[in-house]
Amino acid sequence: MTPPKLLDEAALKERELQIINSAVLLIQKNGIENLTMDKVVAQVPFSKGTVYKHFIGKEDLLLAISNYSIEVLADLFYRAYLFKGCARSRMLLLNFSYLIYAMLYPALFQCVMCAKSPNVVGKSSEKHINAHDQLEVKLMTSIHGIVEDGLNDGNLVLPLNMDIQQLCFSNWSMAYGAITLLSGEVEQCSGRTSLIVERELFNHSNLLYDGMGWKPLTKETSHCTTLKEALAELFADELKQIKAKGRELNFDSFS
Repeated sequence: MTPPKLLDEAALKERELQIINSAVLLIQKNGIENLTMDKVVAQVPFSKGTVYKHFIGKEDLLLAISNYSIEVLADLFYRAYLFKGCARSRMLLLNFSYLIYAMLYPALFQCVMCAKSPNVVGKSSEKHINAHDQLEVKLMTSIHGIVEDGLNDGNLVLPLNMDIQQLCFSNWSMAYGAITLLSGEVEQCSGRTSLIVERELFNHSNLLYDGMGWKPLTKETSHCTTLKEALAELFADELKQIKAKGRELNFDSFS
């Protein structure tokens, strides 16, 4: 009898990613609430036992999907962090990299919040919980780094009774809220309302930064021009992918 082939770490990672991608497709089609392990098993060329070797249950799989989502998002954030511009322009760019992420990966955008559920964490493996904690640190490093650069160059002063973490949370909650509440405009600009997600994300970001006195203020420079140039430089491939889906970022209404 031929012994089972032992897979190296790279092969195991590839197999795990295949299972994750199959689950994401199911979520796109049927929603998170309808995802089951049996449905995932039916979509992959692996036995039920093999799938359960990677994920101890649905919640563990959802946390692994969230981890994969954060990896994708962290790469986009890091590119914004490295952009050669002032700290405020880089934070605005980071918010738009978040929008690009939501446009390209709507199912992943939804899954990230699942990881915050106590039910998911309570039923997940230590492996994926530890990976999640490490990835969140990686994600926040870019956001904190931009704020710290703004403080160091003197263009930003922390608001009274707020620290860096609170400021970063304010920025994230604002961006997440704008994108989520206008989710109908994310994948396709339908024109059903006067609210365009990219315009409102731009406006809300600048309202927040002007309110904090983060220089250069809106009245002092064209943040839209800088943003468009930075997006074209750093996210050209992603913008092409968005265009291929029948959507483009619309700056005409606020440039």
